[in-house]
Amino acid sequence: MKALITGGAGVVGKALCRELETRGVCVRVLALPGDTLASSRIPSGVELVYGDVTDFESIRAAFDGVDVVFHLAAALLSTVPGEFERVNAQGTRNVVSACQDAGVRRLLYVSSISVTYPILTPYGESKLAGEDAVKGSGLDWTVVRPTLVIGDGGGVEFNMYARYVSRFPLYFLPGGGLARKRPVRSVDLVQGIAVAGLSESAIGKTYALAGPTVMTMAQIAKSVLDARGLKRLMIPLPWSICRRLAVLKAWIGGRKVSAEQALAGFLYDAAPSIESAEKDLGYHPKSPFEP
Repeated sequence: MKALITGGAGVVGKALCRELETRGVCVRVLALPGDTLASSRIPSGVELVYGDVTDFESIRAAFDGVDVVFHLAAALLSTVPGEFERVNAQGTRNVVSACQDAGVRRLLYVSSISVTYPILTPYGESKLAGEDAVKGSGLDWTVVRPTLVIGDGGGVEFNMYARYVSRFPLYFLPGGGLARKRPVRSVDLVQGIAVAGLSESAIGKTYALAGPTVMTMAQIAKSVLDARGLKRLMIPLPWSICRRLAVLKAWIGGRKVSAEQALAGFLYDAAPSIESAEKDLGYHPKSPFEP
């Protein structure tokens, strides 16, 4: 069996390469043109090809001879107007078309738990549009929705949050950090993605890939600080103030993230049930903060 991983040179992608190889799968990675470090980031023996999911003609050949596609390529953070739509929505439509043209039947799409928020950010809208394209493709599809990813150098959002709460003697938490999350270890997420993409029982289904423990953002901050041996003072910040403070994005993510996206993670719960993944995929994650 041969698998194609779009975005396979990223942190989760390279871990997925290793996981699939241990399962006897031949792996091909699609990396962005001009990514000169891609070859050094993926395991030896993995085939590397170049293309941009936003440019259909540049990716068509990568799908030839492939049995299953793991579509990970995405824009996670951006303040450029239309960037999420261009990469996450249209890019996914291009991947679907490339699968159809090459006769690839099996497609796994890595979406985001943010598509379940009651009010979607532009990022969430783009990932939901990607889901719609996949589910309407006529392919044998599976969608997975990761939560807050921790470990193995990955988890862009978590890394920004950890830096934020550790940086100064005190930190502000919108709403007191009461939003509930189920953070997931990178290693558990990767295993869940691999099994979901290779299992026939997962076809036509959507799974939340989360950790086993529900935690508030305040509890996550405390766990981060405890792990680093740090003491910091948390100051709750009322939502009435947060919504007026565009500077919040500078505290947390700087120019790479909009104020809207920065606030969404603090405002909405992301603590989904993992029962269906446990049942269908044998998915049994461990807490990311266990010793």
